[in-house]
Amino acid sequence: MLNSVVLDIVIGLVFIYLLYSLLATIIQEIIASYFGFRAKILERAVFRMLEDENKFASRFKRVLYLFKKSGNGGELNSTSYEYYKHPLIQFLGESDNHGKPSYINKQTFSKVMVDLLRGKDVKPGDDVKALIQIALDNKKTNWGEAQISEQTLNYLKSIWADAEGDIEKFRKHLETWFDETMDRASGWYKKHTQFILFFVGLAIAIVFNVDTIKLVNKLEKDPKLREHIIQQADAFIKDHPNLDTDLIMQKIEFNNAVVERAKNDSSRNNYGSESFLKDSLELAKYQFLMARRDTLINRAESLLRNDISNVHQSIGLEWETYECSSHYFVCILKSLLGWVITALALSLGAPFWFDLLNKLMKLRGSVATPTLDNKEKQQS
Repeated sequence: MLNSVVLDIVIGLVFIYLLYSLLATIIQEIIASYFGFRAKILERAVFRMLEDENKFASRFKRVLYLFKKSGNGGELNSTSYEYYKHPLIQFLGESDNHGKPSYINKQTFSKVMVDLLRGKDVKPGDDVKALIQIALDNKKTNWGEAQISEQTLNYLKSIWADAEGDIEKFRKHLETWFDETMDRASGWYKKHTQFILFFVGLAIAIVFNVDTIKLVNKLEKDPKLREHIIQQADAFIKDHPNLDTDLIMQKIEFNNAVVERAKNDSSRNNYGSESFLKDSLELAKYQFLMARRDTLINRAESLLRNDISNVHQSIGLEWETYECSSHYFVCILKSLLGWVITALALSLGAPFWFDLLNKLMKLRGSVATPTLDNKEKQQS
């Protein structure tokens, strides 16, 4: 039979990881919103499609790019530069600090690409097919005569041939290309956010002194503390029975809001010749970002004020209670190891720990029940 002491220690750890991973996720989302991570991952995907040069060869450069101020969308007179200067894309940006859109649908992408190839001076009745062919033959766009990179040009020629010169078929091929690239971009976003989540978790572990090694020692030596933490974990699960679903739905709702806002901006955008249109769009986007930021901050404050504060006080993680029984340097190394373990745990995310906590609490209940039955049989 599973040792109940070990099980209780594991449950206590998992519950603490859950609370602090919730805080880490909220902080990571605030950082992602402030620096426009989604927009920059989308921009990176567009670079990958339209430019041969690999601007993000190393992981360090890829992560560093997320924190840099958004640029002009590529080198001057490049296809990606023209793409982001197209009015349909330019007015989808959120603000000066978030100059690139966080979401572009496939129809917008194909529309802009066809515009770049056929040119801005096209008139009703013009032979668009001939204009696109001229652009591909000259290896330059007709929009601003930007040089089309070799690999991009080869692919555009390939799908143009597959479309047999049919504009609508060509659009469909462009949209398929965009969808496939966005699937990969979603993977890039998850990897980068998890990488950043580790460092957010490390900062939380150090600031709040959440040392996994010390936590295990405290839980192992104090039965009353274990029982108190178990009670808090049980109460938390009862108060948040659908936490994992809520977390997923909140992310979906936010993503849908971003998508819906982009669609609304696209529908209202008449190529943005009027300055008042640009001002109204930027105001709406600014308000949307501020509302998102305030919501995340309120969640973090509530979590800190209630659940985390209770656990923190119960276990005595405050820096005032920090004790070193051996050489100070050795204590620092042990604490550093404990903090790194905590950071790695927090990087797994709150849904992982909530699901595990649910399963462990059910296991604890199933272990306790037969034990009680056995005692009743012995007494009878």
